[in-house]
Amino acid sequence: MQSAIRWLAIFAIVMLAGFVSQAQAAPDCGENTGKKATGKPIPIGGVTSMSGIGSFKEAGDAAKAYFDCVNDNGGIHGRPITYHAEDDQSQLDVAAQAAKKLVGDEGVYVMIGSTSFIECIPNASYYAKENVLEIGLGIPSQCFQSKNIAEINAGPRQSGIGGADYARRVLGAKSLVCSIPKFPGSDYSCRGLEEWGKKYGVKVTSIYSDPVSPDYSSLVLQFLATGADAIMIYGTDDTGARILDAAEQQDGAAKMKWTTPTSYYTVRLPGAIDAKYWNDRLWVNAELAPLDSKGKDNQNWIAVMDAYGGKVLRDSFSQAGYIAGRIAVNAMLSIKNPDDINRNTVTAAIQNMKPYETDILCMPWYWGGPEATEHNANHVTRTVTIHDGKWKTLEGCVTDADPGLANIEALEQKLGIKISDTAK
Repeated sequence: MQSAIRWLAIFAIVMLAGFVSQAQAAPDCGENTGKKATGKPIPIGGVTSMSGIGSFKEAGDAAKAYFDCVNDNGGIHGRPITYHAEDDQSQLDVAAQAAKKLVGDEGVYVMIGSTSFIECIPNASYYAKENVLEIGLGIPSQCFQSKNIAEINAGPRQSGIGGADYARRVLGAKSLVCSIPKFPGSDYSCRGLEEWGKKYGVKVTSIYSDPVSPDYSSLVLQFLATGADAIMIYGTDDTGARILDAAEQQDGAAKMKWTTPTSYYTVRLPGAIDAKYWNDRLWVNAELAPLDSKGKDNQNWIAVMDAYGGKVLRDSFSQAGYIAGRIAVNAMLSIKNPDDINRNTVTAAIQNMKPYETDILCMPWYWGGPEATEHNANHVTRTVTIHDGKWKTLEGCVTDADPGLANIEALEQKLGIKISDTAK
């Protein structure tokens, strides 16, 4: 098998060429005036893990691409958006410093597209103190249980439970390994699977790996030694390719069912692994629409990425960053006087906006009003697999079986949020 890294780049180029041919229409961006915005800039920020444990910069890059398109089409009532992105290096102190630089020094009105292993942990209380909101993609519990943060992604806890429950319902798994790199807050994901396992009678064994220098062969042997029926392997798609390569050397697919969260659902992964070996043997939870969906919003995401995204990876994180950007733009456009657009008015506009409908998500995204103290608007996910070298959708829009969603579901009932669940 060719090395994963070499094929990641080659396959991404091939798949991107395919996406370009699909998107012919001009992108829909903001007011669509066709005129560049020249007024007083609107500062927006994002704190993202771009180095350290791994990189999630696609979301912020996609948000910026959408903002660039909006700026070419009138901006926000004539005011252009300036996007300031900071790398937290996967370190808590750096993440805190980056937030203070953006919120305190740059004076950003809102945080959009932040995607990090740890950023929410040091900054959730700071955002609440400064009355600034964040809409991005999160991992630790603070990204979903904080007053001033509402993410687009379901989160690794929800994505993991979605994938694991597919293994239980469809693949017959009665025992499962939860594997995740050890970093601050990562236990939130495996604890969720442990709680799910207790409710549904599935034995869950959690294994935490070295996030810096993992021994993939030894890790796979550790998985197999548990004798579990299935595994949920957290991580990014590049490290995932190495794990799957090591698993193939042990014929791991014949010994357990391999499931992953949405971070593996990228255009490049099928070309980075032995797709023939993993054909119909890898089950991936997808938090957003299929990457090649013909839905109007998804096609516009492709068009925006083609026109403004450059080499930004087409994956679920990119989709989510684009949606976060659209939500922010829609909220700011509701403020009719451009001179009235500031941090406080943007915060109020987002908190009070109507649920946002998009074909990229299985359910409407919502904030829930200024009184909402936790947020998890995306908890209805899909299941895909690699089939004949391409992604194939197996199951669409199923509500995650997380016992911890009671408060969220009560808020949705109060708000009249309707969810289409194909498993019901």
